Amino acid sequence: MHGKTKLAVAATAMSIAAVGGGTAASAAQAQDEVLQATTTTFSGGGTGLCLNGSTSATFSATGPATGPYIGTFTETDADVAVSAQVKPGMISRKLALSIPFAITSGTTTTITGTITNPPPYAGGGIGCFGGSFYVAGPIVGANAATYAATIQGQGHTKKVSGTAQVTASFEFRPQHVLVTPPTVTLLNFPAPSS
Repeated sequence: MHGKTKLAVAATAMSIAAVGGGTAASAAQAQDEVLQATTTTFSGGGTGLCLNGSTSATFSATGPATGPYIGTFTETDADVAVSAQVKPGMISRKLALSIPFAITSGTTTTITGTITNPPPYAGGGIGCFGGSFYVAGPIVGANAATYAATIQGQGHTKKVSGTAQVTASFEFRPQHVLVTPPTVTLLNFPAPSS
């Protein structure tokens, strides 16, 4: 009977250790890193018609970074280009992205990388204004963009990559521009190592 009690105590201790280890493991799981711009500066323009034309913008953005790496981010000299072509029985849209970014998290971690939109360049559209069919600007909605980044901090360097979602709108109207500040979500971004 005494041996059974020791066995039960040992089994309970192993179960508690397993639960505690599972909690630590889940705390280190990947989660989305969100870069929500609060300040955006840009330039750009378009040519052609709303359904048959092209437009582009270059922008820089800053704001808070939330997720596994809390801090601030910058996107500098980012490029977005949208082209659209409508032919009988076919609509073609292409969205090209190149968004360099840097995240500063705490005093020891810096993340640098680039977001791109690989072939078939899905997403994006060309916005029109005031009932006109002239190009106003690019509207970006990329759900299958990709990111490649390097995480540097606390004596280690790690390269990571994955899928990103990008939303933004740059509408060039007469005498002014309407902007929806870009939001970038780096999906399943690796959590900091403990």
